[in-house]
Amino acid sequence: MALEQAGNYINIERLKERMKKRFPDYNFDIKPDFDRECKSKYDCQGMSNVTYYDQEGNYFCGKRYKQAHEDNPYKWEFKECHALLKEAEQGNETTELPF
Repeated sequence: MALEQAGNYINIERLKERMKKRFPDYNFDIKPDFDRECKSKYDCQGMSNVTYYDQEGNYFCGKRYKQAHEDNPYKWEFKECHALLKEAEQGNETTELPF
């Protein structure tokens, strides 16, 4: 994760302890599963979508959509989908250059 890369700048163990005090029933050692459902009205698999990869090689949708508020339908804000489109293939890691 990105917090482990911060290293000297953030005391991660102290942050974990504070989070455990604030949320005692949540297990922070288990990584949460990715959201696979498209949140916009349109299909995430379309050709004109913004997509991105994470560090592990997972493929995500980055499409923006307008979400209206429940109280006022004329008040809205932009949000991003971030649905998982394709998982990374496991076992394809190479430690040496092929030549």
